[in-house]
Amino acid sequence: MMLIRPADQNDLPALMALRNWYIDHSFATFDEQHLTLRQMAQWFTQFGDGPYRCYVAVINDQIVGYCSSQAYRQHPAFRQTIETSIYVAANAGRSGTGSALYQTLFDALQDQHLHRAVVGIALPNDASVGLHEKFGFRRIGVFDEYAVKHGQRISSVWMEKSLSDSCLNS
Repeated sequence: MMLIRPADQNDLPALMALRNWYIDHSFATFDEQHLTLRQMAQWFTQFGDGPYRCYVAVINDQIVGYCSSQAYRQHPAFRQTIETSIYVAANAGRSGTGSALYQTLFDALQDQHLHRAVVGIALPNDASVGLHEKFGFRRIGVFDEYAVKHGQRISSVWMEKSLSDSCLNS
């Protein structure tokens, strides 16, 4: 049975291990060096009860994925826009973990006076693109070969999702 819950400080080692796996085995993150617990703790300070959240999926006391919403940019003009991230353990892919995580995240964000969610997905990644389309994201465009990791050029598709149409004055 899967449990989706807010992440807490005790989850940082497992979150670090998951992210470090992706650093080694994919282009889903552009990080090239393993993250440390100190870096993860710093990253985690942004999350709370407001629009910036982090949720974990747990099966048999093991974290098998997480998702988060964070500031898109630091400019005040982007205060109603979030950027999302989602990572699912390789052995939990296509198990519904990503959908359960995103459902929890977007349900929690309904009353946060947000207007848009954006995401950049390194290509190719049909599973992630499909998950985002399932949750109402639409493709905006592709940054073609704009990054290099491990000697390979990487392209990313950028997608957006409407969160509200009535929060202009919030």
